[in-house]
Amino acid sequence: MLGVWVIVLAHSAFGGSLADRAKDVAERSAAKTEQKKEAPDTRNDDAAYSAFGSGTYPSSGGGESFLGGFWSWLVAAPFQYRHDDPSASMSQDGEEWADGRRTFFPEHTLGQATVPYVRFDYNRQFSDWDPVDARLEVGYKLLAFHGRMTKYTDEVGDVLDVHQYYAVLRYGGYRPDFLPGTFEFGVGLGAAHHTGSALRAAGLEDDTSGAITVPLKYYPTEWFGVEFRPAWYRWDEITIGDYDLSASLGGRFVQLRGGYRWIWDNGAVDEQSGPYAGISVSF
Repeated sequence: MLGVWVIVLAHSAFGGSLADRAKDVAERSAAKTEQKKEAPDTRNDDAAYSAFGSGTYPSSGGGESFLGGFWSWLVAAPFQYRHDDPSASMSQDGEEWADGRRTFFPEHTLGQATVPYVRFDYNRQFSDWDPVDARLEVGYKLLAFHGRMTKYTDEVGDVLDVHQYYAVLRYGGYRPDFLPGTFEFGVGLGAAHHTGSALRAAGLEDDTSGAITVPLKYYPTEWFGVEFRPAWYRWDEITIGDYDLSASLGGRFVQLRGGYRWIWDNGAVDEQSGPYAGISVSF
């Protein structure tokens, strides 16, 4: 927790109001729209494009390709886990895996922060806009729902609410052949919604966009863990990167949490960023 307070002391104050922030987003969104209209489409139809760049996709047959081997390690090997043989190696071939019972899911203990049935987080962030942040996870085995609401309030009383909702495909728990401790990784697709009086003060309407998140959790011991929750969405035409890194101390069911949340606005740190402290309750 010492690191969190160091960040708090080092955090510099940002000026401006939430309405100014909303106006700035609207103006830059309009400029980006004009640039898109004027820019020619220079893509080659023979290449495949994605958010990670362009190029032709490799064969989907797997085989000796890098992606084929990675897919086998990521998907096939975890689902072949034999819970009656925790020391089993992931390098074993199919015939050796065929003997003995297997389980589709790693072991899970009630109250763990990883792959919880229900978990609630409450955080208070340290910045000029007095952010209050609440998260809810509800899930069973592979499937989960994540909801997050962050409320910002500036000096003149204007409010900006950012709501995020995700359907998450997740995997994790206790697998000693994979990692010591417990872990969780997942992929979530959903929506992000901006609303509040700050938008109306700037003459703008509520805004909703698609969103993606890739939550990662690792607890090497029951009393200590780290989590990284990146998310990407849009506010009007502006791409937002929402990065949340935290560490926790506690045990099963309750953990005290400290961390830092970066809001990247087209590559620059925004006034919504800052350190925070909170509590997590898991079931």
